[in-house]
Amino acid sequence: MMGGNSVIKQQTLEDILTEKQLHQIVKEYVGEEPWQLMDYSIKPATEGLAGFLGVHLKIRLNVKLEGRTKTIYLFAKCMPFDNKPKIDFIDRNNFYRREMVMFQLIEKMRASEGPSPWCTRALVCNESILVLPDLHVQGYATRPHNRTLDLPHVLVAAASLARCHAAVASHEARGDKPHGFYREHESTLTEPNFVASPWLTAAAKLTANILTAFSTKPLKDIPDLEDKIHHKFLAACDDLTLYEDTLNVVLHKDMWPNNIMFKYENGLPANALLIDFQCIRYGPPSFDLMAFLYLTTSRLFREQHERKILHYYYCVFYDSLDEVAKRKVNDLGLDREEFLRWCERSRRFGLCEAICIFPYVLMDPVVAQKTFDDPVTFDKYFVEDRSEPVLAHANEDPIYKNRQLEVAEEFVERYVLNQPLEP
Repeated sequence: MMGGNSVIKQQTLEDILTEKQLHQIVKEYVGEEPWQLMDYSIKPATEGLAGFLGVHLKIRLNVKLEGRTKTIYLFAKCMPFDNKPKIDFIDRNNFYRREMVMFQLIEKMRASEGPSPWCTRALVCNESILVLPDLHVQGYATRPHNRTLDLPHVLVAAASLARCHAAVASHEARGDKPHGFYREHESTLTEPNFVASPWLTAAAKLTANILTAFSTKPLKDIPDLEDKIHHKFLAACDDLTLYEDTLNVVLHKDMWPNNIMFKYENGLPANALLIDFQCIRYGPPSFDLMAFLYLTTSRLFREQHERKILHYYYCVFYDSLDEVAKRKVNDLGLDREEFLRWCERSRRFGLCEAICIFPYVLMDPVVAQKTFDDPVTFDKYFVEDRSEPVLAHANEDPIYKNRQLEVAEEFVERYVLNQPLEP
């Protein structure tokens, strides 16, 4: 099998973009001015597996204009080139379609505009490819994929998430149909993995094996531990749904560090852009916020700062609503204290999501590419048992091991032993 990077290097621009798409992109940068493509380059966005749901590329176009040249820097995400099981998995789960309908909504809301945008526009977005401006060229950067965020980064990202939720709430409040986005795209937003699925069963098996292998607490001695974890995982997944008695919005649902890009002023994070909308869902905004906290912070950090972050998010969210949406939120009784109750109600899902995706997103990208991007073993590790490669890497990488162990222990303590802990 050829590695992902070897395959990428063989791709031409014509393999990735149609002529129409290329003209559409260049027009965004040069308008109606005549141009000619002089040359281009294509390279992997990062070494190894930058993301699980596609191939990530950096594209540079040099175009000739009247008396000058212009360089256009792009980021592209497209279907894998050589992994049919993964391509089938992506198609079955509507990942690219989810992102497409989200960027269509972003265009309707004009959400990428303003002094502190929470997203960027898509130059091309369909059911097989996404092209964005290369945000690194605009001064944005991601944090290390396996490290937790500090308080300044968390607050900036939480503010962008709050503005995202407020933009959707305001847009829908002006519509004539309740839950209009969800009703229009319900089949696309259906969740095939965080339900009673082989993938979730395999996640419960791995979680029990991580506790057995690494925990120094008596949790691993709980009878029928794997079955009990699986039962609580199912309950956590059932928690995330549309609720008629509170506010529902489009949820990003995948806010780990690689999907948040920060811009800095004087060395401090000043704004955050949310990227990668392939996993969007629909439900109360607290589910997004709690999942974000579990995907990006440590248990000690949450014990010290969680309540401050939840209050800060709510202030930004409410202040960002238009007057129609504020009236709706008020009518629903979603004040600050009610929102905090929803956060506690959302905690179980946030923990469950972190446990389920940490084996992939925290792994060293080069190792992850060899492990999870091989068509020979893709289905086995996806639906049967991924314990062997995950435990092996955990024995070599203490950050990888400890972060997974921490959320597994907290989940079992809170929801299997039924010992409620203070938030």
